[in-house]
Amino acid sequence: MQYVFSMTSRMVTIALGCALLLCVLLFALGFEIGARFVAPPAAPAAVAVSAAPAAIPAPPPTPFAAPADNQMSAASPASDSSTN
Repeated sequence: MQYVFSMTSRMVTIALGCALLLCVLLFALGFEIGARFVAPPAAPAAVAVSAAPAAIPAPPPTPFAAPADNQMSAASPASDSSTN
Protein backbone atom coordinates (compact mmCIF):
# COMPACT_ATOMS: atom_id res chain seq x y z
CA MET A 1 0.00 0.00 0.00
CA GLN A 2 1.44 3.30 -1.03
CA TYR A 3 1.06 6.41 1.16
CA VAL A 4 1.32 9.80 -0.48
CA PHE A 5 2.64 12.50 1.88
CA SER A 6 2.26 16.02 0.61
CA MET A 7 3.51 19.02 2.52
CA THR A 8 0.79 21.59 2.07
CA SER A 9 1.09 25.21 3.13
CA ARG A 10 -1.14 24.47 6.13
CA MET A 11 1.17 21.66 7.28
CA VAL A 12 4.22 23.91 6.85
CA THR A 13 2.56 26.63 8.95
CA ILE A 14 1.70 24.16 11.72
CA ALA A 15 5.23 22.70 11.69
CA LEU A 16 6.86 26.15 11.83
CA GLY A 17 4.49 27.25 14.61
CA CYS A 18 5.33 24.17 16.69
CA ALA A 19 9.06 24.63 16.09
CA LEU A 20 8.82 28.29 17.12
CA LEU A 21 6.84 27.40 20.24
CA LEU A 22 9.40 24.73 21.13
CA CYS A 23 12.23 27.27 20.80
CA VAL A 24 10.40 29.81 22.98
CA LEU A 25 9.72 27.22 25.67
CA LEU A 26 13.33 26.02 25.66
CA PHE A 27 14.52 29.62 25.93
CA ALA A 28 12.24 30.24 28.92
CA LEU A 29 13.39 26.97 30.49
CA GLY A 30 16.99 28.17 30.13
CA PHE A 31 16.12 31.33 32.07
CA GLU A 32 14.49 29.30 34.85
CA ILE A 33 17.46 26.96 35.13
CA GLY A 34 19.86 29.92 35.16
CA ALA A 35 17.85 31.63 37.89
CA ARG A 36 18.05 28.51 40.06
CA PHE A 37 21.82 28.32 39.62
CA VAL A 38 22.25 31.96 40.70
CA ALA A 39 19.75 31.87 43.61
CA PRO A 40 21.11 31.13 47.11
CA PRO A 41 20.34 27.67 48.45
CA ALA A 42 17.05 27.38 50.31
CA ALA A 43 17.19 26.83 54.07
CA PRO A 44 15.84 23.54 55.41
CA ALA A 45 12.27 23.65 56.72
CA ALA A 46 13.33 23.01 60.34
CA VAL A 47 15.68 26.00 60.30
CA ALA A 48 13.08 28.26 58.68
CA VAL A 49 10.50 27.45 61.38
CA SER A 50 12.92 28.00 64.28
CA ALA A 51 14.06 31.32 62.80
CA ALA A 52 10.63 32.84 63.42
CA PRO A 53 10.55 35.64 66.02
CA ALA A 54 9.68 34.42 69.52
CA ALA A 55 7.74 37.53 70.59
CA ILE A 56 4.91 39.13 68.69
CA PRO A 57 5.53 42.87 68.32
CA ALA A 58 2.96 45.26 69.77
CA PRO A 59 0.49 46.73 67.27
CA PRO A 60 1.10 50.33 66.24
CA PRO A 61 -0.96 52.98 68.03
CA THR A 62 -4.16 54.02 66.34
CA PRO A 63 -4.06 57.54 64.89
CA PHE A 64 -7.49 58.49 66.31
CA ALA A 65 -6.84 57.54 69.96
CA ALA A 66 -7.49 60.40 72.40
CA PRO A 67 -4.75 61.24 74.90
CA ALA A 68 -5.18 59.74 78.39
CA ASP A 69 -5.32 63.21 80.06
CA ASN A 70 -8.54 64.22 78.31
CA GLN A 71 -10.49 61.04 79.04
CA MET A 72 -12.76 60.79 82.04
CA SER A 73 -13.10 57.41 83.70
CA ALA A 74 -16.38 56.09 85.05
CA ALA A 75 -14.85 55.48 88.50
CA SER A 76 -13.92 59.12 89.17
CA PRO A 77 -16.68 61.69 89.77
CA ALA A 78 -17.19 64.52 87.32
CA SER A 79 -16.77 67.22 90.00
CA ASP A 80 -15.13 67.27 93.39
CA SER A 81 -17.71 69.69 94.90
CA SER A 82 -19.67 66.88 96.55
CA THR A 83 -16.74 65.94 98.79
CA ASN A 84 -16.51 69.41 100.49
